[in-house]
Amino acid sequence: MNVLLKELQAYHHEVAMKITQIKELLRKMKHEPQGADERKQLFKMLETLHGDAERHHHENEEQIRLALLATQAPIHSRVKDIERDHQAFGRIAEQLRMLENTTQETRVIADTIDDFIKKYYDHMDAEENIFFPAADKWLSDNQWQEIKRQWH
Repeated sequence: MNVLLKELQAYHHEVAMKITQIKELLRKMKHEPQGADERKQLFKMLETLHGDAERHHHENEEQIRLALLATQAPIHSRVKDIERDHQAFGRIAEQLRMLENTTQETRVIADTIDDFIKKYYDHMDAEENIFFPAADKWLSDNQWQEIKRQWH
């Protein structure tokens, strides 16, 4: 597999570890009375999933996706959906930021975060099992070099 795809997969692994920590904190919050500190910690952890690293990761994936679309490869519908997913994650991040400053019940916050996590895992699965293998198969060395020049 191309080294740039391996880098994207490594990022996914890091995110999955963060999500595991978020899920554990959510589990505790659902079953135990929590204070402002736990809530603050939860939203701080969520913010790491919407920062510059995440934006650059999605920009890199988009470079690869656009290059793949320019080939003769058969394009799976999930590959076409990746850009829309990335945009949706931006909207979800804004919703989560708004929730941080509300007095919503823990259950409402947890349900919103659980939904985000489910969508994020589905997105990563589609990338790793459909998009990345197609890109690895269909992109030429020249295309990979061009992508690498623009890589964040």
